[in-house]
Amino acid sequence: MKIQSIVIRAGRSLKQAKSRTILTSLAIAVGAFTITLSLAAGAGGRSYTDQIVSANTDVKELSVQKSPPKSQKGPTKYSSNIVSASTAFFSGELLTRTDLNEIQKIDGVVSVTPNYNPQIKYITRAGQDKYLASISAFSPSVTLKYAAGSVSGNLADNEIVLTEEYVPALGFKNNQDAIGKNVEIITDKLTAPISAHQTKTFPFIVKAVSSKSGLAFRSQSSLLVSSSSARAMYDYINIGTQSYDDFAVASVRTTSEQRAKEVKDVLIKKGYQAQTAADILGAVNTFINVLQGILLGFGALAILTSIFGIINTQYISVLERTQQIGLMKALGMRRRDVGRLFKLEAAWIGFLGGVIGSGLAVLAGTIANPFISKALDIGDIRLLIFNPVSVVAVVVGLVLVSVASGILPARKAAKLNPIDALRTE
Repeated sequence: MKIQSIVIRAGRSLKQAKSRTILTSLAIAVGAFTITLSLAAGAGGRSYTDQIVSANTDVKELSVQKSPPKSQKGPTKYSSNIVSASTAFFSGELLTRTDLNEIQKIDGVVSVTPNYNPQIKYITRAGQDKYLASISAFSPSVTLKYAAGSVSGNLADNEIVLTEEYVPALGFKNNQDAIGKNVEIITDKLTAPISAHQTKTFPFIVKAVSSKSGLAFRSQSSLLVSSSSARAMYDYINIGTQSYDDFAVASVRTTSEQRAKEVKDVLIKKGYQAQTAADILGAVNTFINVLQGILLGFGALAILTSIFGIINTQYISVLERTQQIGLMKALGMRRRDVGRLFKLEAAWIGFLGGVIGSGLAVLAGTIANPFISKALDIGDIRLLIFNPVSVVAVVVGLVLVSVASGILPARKAAKLNPIDALRTE
């Protein structure tokens, strides 16, 4: 008997038991829905983290800090280079200028830039109020979303990138109106007596206005200036203090991505902690993979349950159609064809369940994507990415699982004696 004829006959048999077929298919659809959504969430999460890392780091750069002290019993001895947990986000030694010079000498290192974050007094412009602000050094490797103006390459030492929040606060009509205008950053010298109020004004020209982005770590609240300007402010504020020229983190730029990995190994041997863009991405993706694995586990559990449903459905079908099977065998249908008939019926159930579940997952995910992005405030980024190949693979996989589930009922049907089957009432 031709395969095409068996397929058509299998479809007709399932059609005669619509309710049972639909219910069994829906059981499979639950698993298909969960698996398809989990794969989409995993793909979207990895894509999002990849974009974040690539937007905020450079594959040629490393983030370096001193390795934390080894754990020990009892209190730790005081050292002027150890940061207290109450005054920093981590406990460990700071990078000194000697450390930075040592790192600079490593073969393949192009530049070493400490993380300058000068604590300014306020920002203002002529005739406007004064506002608190945080300052960070601009990096060309960080992808920014601009509301007005733009920066190509590095910032000039007299240029600044404002955030949208400071535009109306500083009295500008709109984002575009701020471009090319002057602002002033006022700093206080930490070593000056409180009564002296020794301050210095750093004038800047607004080069661009950054808007909130779902990718950039910086520019969300910090105003950006060139590394030279950030250092000038840092030097004025901190020179003469105990913590001057001590830094928690430094960025090390190398000649290539491969060289960055080699420099990382050298730094670790020298007692530093170093992370490349790949390390950051790998750590985040590991977390995403764990979450995806949990979701896949729920989907697999639903499919496991539906497997027993398929087996039960097929066994009932064999019992109900015993006389029909005997008649088909009596008319010359081979045992192999009878077995194929029930396997294909199981395949049809798996196909219907896979298509329904995956289709609903794609539909629900497509509708939910904008709402998820809005709720998380990440702009136009989509966190559910449906790969057509993955969707097809889910459907095909469920068809194969269903066929495997139908093997035992198919063997039972194929082994039926036609005479005994025809005598069954």
